[in-house]
Amino acid sequence: MPSPKLEFVTPELSRRVIDLRHRVHQHPETAYKEFKTQELVLQELAKLGIKTKKMAGTGVHAVVPGRNGASAGKALMLRADMDALPVTEEVEWEFKSKNPGVMHACGHDAHVAILLTVAKLLTEKPVGGPVVLCFQPAEEGGVGSQKMIDDGVLDNPKVGMAVAVHVWAELPIGTAGVIVGPCMAAVDEFEAKVKGVGGHAAYPHHSIDPVLISAHIITALQSIVSRSIPPMDSAVVTVASIQAGNVFNIIPSEVVMKGTCRSFSKEAHRLVEKRFREIVQGVAKSLGGSAAIIFEHKTPATVNDPKACDLVRDVAAAVLGKKKVLEPKPTMGGEDMSLYLQKVPGCFAFLGMRNPAKGSIWPHHHPKFTVDEDVLPVGVEIMYRVARAYYS
Repeated sequence: MPSPKLEFVTPELSRRVIDLRHRVHQHPETAYKEFKTQELVLQELAKLGIKTKKMAGTGVHAVVPGRNGASAGKALMLRADMDALPVTEEVEWEFKSKNPGVMHACGHDAHVAILLTVAKLLTEKPVGGPVVLCFQPAEEGGVGSQKMIDDGVLDNPKVGMAVAVHVWAELPIGTAGVIVGPCMAAVDEFEAKVKGVGGHAAYPHHSIDPVLISAHIITALQSIVSRSIPPMDSAVVTVASIQAGNVFNIIPSEVVMKGTCRSFSKEAHRLVEKRFREIVQGVAKSLGGSAAIIFEHKTPATVNDPKACDLVRDVAAAVLGKKKVLEPKPTMGGEDMSLYLQKVPGCFAFLGMRNPAKGSIWPHHHPKFTVDEDVLPVGVEIMYRVARAYYS
């Protein structure tokens, strides 16, 4: 890729961020079990003389003062998620996961390393005000951001803007992605227990077959997106798990279906749940059964603030070049950064890292997921420059 303009990230810092990423990668930990990662973060920040506080069990809150201890006004918060995934790594390298069945398959190890290196830059070259460092646990389904908020991550000092970057396998190395408005979808999780009457598979007329009912429900659920959501809006309804009987000649009495719904607009969010409940319960009743539904709102849509996007876009353009800062399409993936952005304006940006020449071609959450580490110094430069620009 063309050389980025690294004004503040030295070769020494580039080596540092890569080394930190390797150290974090070797010890991946799933949601709320990030004890070794938390300890590494605490130790590295202590070396820099930065005061820290544990939050959300395995998270870390730290504040780097501005020049001459400046603390007036609302602070900038930079956030990195810390947790890994229950994935068995299928890539052979010297810093491979030492925790069987757990892997940093989404790039959170890169985020931790980037923010720790930004912390060093902030101590060596302070900016005009305080910068809150948020090392957050449990982004992968554990909604760790809410626990960080509950523990006061936005309060002392008061945060005025929140920024995070995510290494992104869908964008080529040397690019960045900034999306104004909704950039990632609201995430809902559901479980539907479809109840019938079990019996002998040879005499279905003596039973009420919940498998048949579930088949009709799954088919009918497809009408939510195709017939209830406005064509210019977006939504997803996916039944990802079906659990029924395990014997060939017995009709079970119950089927459990699990899945997810995704949407961007508040209107679609409400409508998807409404139609989901009507269809599941209505179809079950019409075929003689019943259904019990658990519908859980996990995270809202991640909505970027226009002014925060302008700031991040300008910084990324200065580092990578204006033509390398893209506005990709929003993704139906979810991100609990959304909860910070409901409280304060901010920007969740993407750092391209796709590079076939280095094998960085696999999607997030894949057992062969790899990060082109050329993205790491770029992430440090952009995050640090964002802090300078925020206080300029």
